[in-house]
Amino acid sequence: MFDMLFGIPAYIALLLMGENGETVQVALRIRPLVESEIARGCQVSLSTVANQPQVQVLGTDKAFTFNHVFCQEDSQAKFYDTAIKDLVNRLFKGYNVTILAYGQTGSGKTYSIGTCYTGQDDMGVIPRAIADIFSRVKEMEDWNFKISVSFMELYQEQLFDLLAPTRCVVDLREDSKGIVIPGLTEVPVKTAEDMTACLVQGSAGRATGATAMNSQSSRSHAIFTVNIEQVKLNNINEATSAKFHLVDLAGSERSKKTKATGERFKEGVNINRGLLALGNVISALGDGTQSFISYRDSKLTRLLQDSLGGNSLTLMIACVSPADYNLQETLSTLRYADRARHIKNKPIINQDPQAAEISRLKQQLQEMRLMMIQGGGDGTGCPPEHTKLLEENLFLRTKANSLTEQLGNLINQNLYLVERAHLAEQARARMHLKVSELQAEYDLTMDELNLTLQQVTCPAEFVDQLRKLSGVQKRIKEIQEEQRRGEDELLTHELSQGTVRTEGLDLADEQDIAEKREVHTMQQAKLNNELQELNRALALKEELASQLTANLGQITTVREEYERNQALVETLKKEKDELQQALRNVHVNNSSNKMAEQRRKQVQELELKIANLTKKIQEQANIIKMKGKSDEKITILQNEIQTMKQIKVRLIRQMKAESEKFKLWKQERERELIKLKDQDRKRQNQIVKMERLHAKQQNVLKRKVEEAVAINKRLK
Repeated sequence: MFDMLFGIPAYIALLLMGENGETVQVALRIRPLVESEIARGCQVSLSTVANQPQVQVLGTDKAFTFNHVFCQEDSQAKFYDTAIKDLVNRLFKGYNVTILAYGQTGSGKTYSIGTCYTGQDDMGVIPRAIADIFSRVKEMEDWNFKISVSFMELYQEQLFDLLAPTRCVVDLREDSKGIVIPGLTEVPVKTAEDMTACLVQGSAGRATGATAMNSQSSRSHAIFTVNIEQVKLNNINEATSAKFHLVDLAGSERSKKTKATGERFKEGVNINRGLLALGNVISALGDGTQSFISYRDSKLTRLLQDSLGGNSLTLMIACVSPADYNLQETLSTLRYADRARHIKNKPIINQDPQAAEISRLKQQLQEMRLMMIQGGGDGTGCPPEHTKLLEENLFLRTKANSLTEQLGNLINQNLYLVERAHLAEQARARMHLKVSELQAEYDLTMDELNLTLQQVTCPAEFVDQLRKLSGVQKRIKEIQEEQRRGEDELLTHELSQGTVRTEGLDLADEQDIAEKREVHTMQQAKLNNELQELNRALALKEELASQLTANLGQITTVREEYERNQALVETLKKEKDELQQALRNVHVNNSSNKMAEQRRKQVQELELKIANLTKKIQEQANIIKMKGKSDEKITILQNEIQTMKQIKVRLIRQMKAESEKFKLWKQERERELIKLKDQDRKRQNQIVKMERLHAKQQNVLKRKVEEAVAINKRLK
């Protein structure tokens, strides 16, 4: 039938399926007579054989043998423990399981299967299976489980999702995996209570109705499905999945007995049509000679395609009435059940595809090792190309360790230089402050001296001292210029400095020191990159602050010119007023027109100068107003620069501390390694001594054995 199933030999798979390889089993359940049958005076028409799974039809020679037969007195618990419990356990081995309740209306299918669950009394298959499933999950602590449920009914050839928030129709599709139902609600469950709640919710939405034979007749076929996925915690490649289908079929019925009319009659016709198609499929599969099975005749047979003739372990619960009034329906059910026994399913362990592939590769590896051993090898040696790759790998590891060590040394050198540069920068800042203070003091002294010169006639010595002070001022300006050039060069260097990026090493070093060195080096490289980025950002901030400060110096010059222009405007206005007064006097005294014309021109020229100066003063006033905003920007920049310098100091200290920490760890580790090597050398020496002693003892023993053999020969 098949040679290999996901890496498992077929004969092993068959042994796992069940006794005698039966993949489809039948359990016959005979219900007691109900009140309506007793009232009608019905007699029992079936009898069971003690200790045999056999039933006989009284008054005839007909007898049927099944896997299990349960009489009227057998309890729900006995029925479950005998026929169902083992199948539930098979779910955890990766097999799909289907339990199918079949029989005429009112024969006890829903009672047996337990889809209409209402409480603890007389629990059917589903509630008991739910309890067993979660009991097994609790026991299997080394596995991880994902469990979900779905519940649907087939009513008048339409599929309804019973777990959807609102009753909705879903449809069948077929793909490479088989029959699928897109959009069907699957509810994840964690506990038996969650699953029971889904069962109760779905059961409440089932189509039921009263007929003359059954006051609570199921008018639809119901399928409750439990999906179980399990993965081994310590081996993710060991994973299986299983589906547990519990099918409660609507009972076959005769309208003459059910007295169904209208909608009930139409429901009965659809039920019988689906069951007829199912009976044809069972007959064809049981016959074993037909190559084509007409699953597409009904949605019911399409839904049960895997359960009958496919990938599933299946149990048919054939429910019958013992009353002679229902003898024809009972015989029909017994015949179908007998045919179902001969169906041969092909159940396989639903293994995770990756796990199956790993099993296949392991088998190939085992075969290749066997071939190598047969060819003269030991099955463990490496081909020449593998040896070459190992040598190259070792060389690259050694080279990577060497480069890592070099990188660490370079980072330490860079840290030393950065620290020196930071100290030099601090010294430069202090010098800049002192030069600025000296310049301010000098300016104040010069102002006082100039004032003194204006008030007093100074001697020649005083003038000579002023000349010397002018020389000092020149030297200060030269120092400031030299400092400014140095700052410009430093800024240019920082701005042009690229960020050094070190890629992480992927090769894992087998030695503890090499691994620690690599981690430390990468961490130091990361901090070094942060430091370089910080230096660049700091340089940009300092350059911007320098430009704004220089602009402030220009604004100071503008302010002085602004004040001079204001004074000049006042002077010109005064001169203009005097000319205008003189012009009026000329008119009063009737002076010459030539003089009046000359003064008018002078007034016009003054007005033009005043207008130009007023415009310039306005522009200068706007520039001076900008000084306040520039001061705020400079303050913000200086605060940011100060913060960045503090961060820079912290980074340098952190790098230094990490470097010192690694250095101490390395020294300690090297001392430990030297100690361990010394111990190992002593141990090796001791082993050599013991081997020599053992060899001597072996030689002595050998001689004694030879002497004993020689003595025995002489004695003979």
